[in-house]
Amino acid sequence: MGKSYFHYRSDHDRWDRLPKETLFKWHNKKKYQLLSNNNVQLVPSNSVKKLDLLNDKAFGHSSQKLIGEKENELMNFKRYKVVGQGKDGVIYQLTDNRCVKVFFKEEVYKKELEAIKVGQSSFIIPHLYDYGPNYIVMEYIKGISLAKHLKKNQYIEKALVVQLISLFNELKKLSFRRQDTELRHVLITEQGNLKIIDLKRAFSSKRPTPIKLLKDLKGLNLSKEFLSHVKDIQPSLYQKWRNFDKE
Repeated sequence: MGKSYFHYRSDHDRWDRLPKETLFKWHNKKKYQLLSNNNVQLVPSNSVKKLDLLNDKAFGHSSQKLIGEKENELMNFKRYKVVGQGKDGVIYQLTDNRCVKVFFKEEVYKKELEAIKVGQSSFIIPHLYDYGPNYIVMEYIKGISLAKHLKKNQYIEKALVVQLISLFNELKKLSFRRQDTELRHVLITEQGNLKIIDLKRAFSSKRPTPIKLLKDLKGLNLSKEFLSHVKDIQPSLYQKWRNFDKE
């Protein structure tokens, strides 16, 4: 039957690879092979699309490119708690410290996987545990987004600005072309460290100045306070960032 199929599941405090209970293998242009409890049967492909194994977006449109078809594998993570969902995919929490992001489009999946792989040497990138044809198993970050933190506090601490400057320096060290992010994509861990997520534009979008982050701060009326801290911490950087509205 070719490669073995598996999925991830938390079993108490253990992290195991267990046999998949429901799995579809691409059979031909019109049918999938249903593998369940060692039984094999053929299922019309249009029926599979109605099963909604991952999310309506993954199967809901005939023109949607299905990664599972190409790799002969569809993974079912719907048994797990959804902890995030957006236009790129769905994030399920697998264990206390691991989650999986299931992608809708192959192009986005490949871009994000490349960035996460490159970033494994850095403290700002979530740890990569495993990946499949349309999903990435990574570190589950416990904490709060920078956007929520700032909306709640209505001010930005100088120490936090120091951390953000360090974060952008890390992006530069990793040779990411996009040295920018949105406030909602920066997470503050329970230990007070910063992690960055949603890295699909790391190499495809050239931006040496964090324009998006600065504009997000401006929307919260915090850009002037932020830049004031930057001026005290690193005056040369302030000169580069101070006119972000004109870029």
